[in-house]
Amino acid sequence: MPQVSEEYLEKRKNNIAKFAINVFARKGYSNASMKDIMKEAEVSRGGLYAHFANIDAVFIAALKYDDSIQATALLEPNIKDSFLTQLKNWIYQVILSSLEKNNLIRAKSEFFLSQSVKEVPYLQERYEKLSQSIQQLIQLGITQGEFKKEIDLASFSDLLISMIDGVMLHQYYQYSSNTDVLKLLTQMDKVLESYLI
Repeated sequence: MPQVSEEYLEKRKNNIAKFAINVFARKGYSNASMKDIMKEAEVSRGGLYAHFANIDAVFIAALKYDDSIQATALLEPNIKDSFLTQLKNWIYQVILSSLEKNNLIRAKSEFFLSQSVKEVPYLQERYEKLSQSIQQLIQLGITQGEFKKEIDLASFSDLLISMIDGVMLHQYYQYSSNTDVLKLLTQMDKVLESYLI
């Protein structure tokens, strides 16, 4: 039997995760099945289970794959530009991307509410990575004199992530039929300006 390289196996696993995103975006986490993933990725049962023990493992891989794509959108501060503008642009990008058809908002909310960080340490890791990126940008803004010095970085980061999550969930589930996301973003801009400057 021919040997398969680790690189090939990893590429195949990522390919399945990529196809799984389509399933989770369409059906959510709770309604997706291993059979759905097999069909979407066009792999056999054995091919899927060779990489993933269960739907949770597939979802975590899909989440990691999605996070790796979104990593370029993560805050990468540029000291030549306004930090407030960079922060606002990043928030707009994140929230507006949630309006795209093939997003994981429903699946993420179902998964996050059904799991604990003890069971899935990656959930804590991804949160901390995002929080650190926000804190780094804010600290640079403080150091450069653009932002107030008395900002509690950790609390601000937690609040900002919560606001973004709330807006994305609100938009996805459309709790209000007359919500205008651009108006919400304008209000977030005002909150940021009053808190940071």
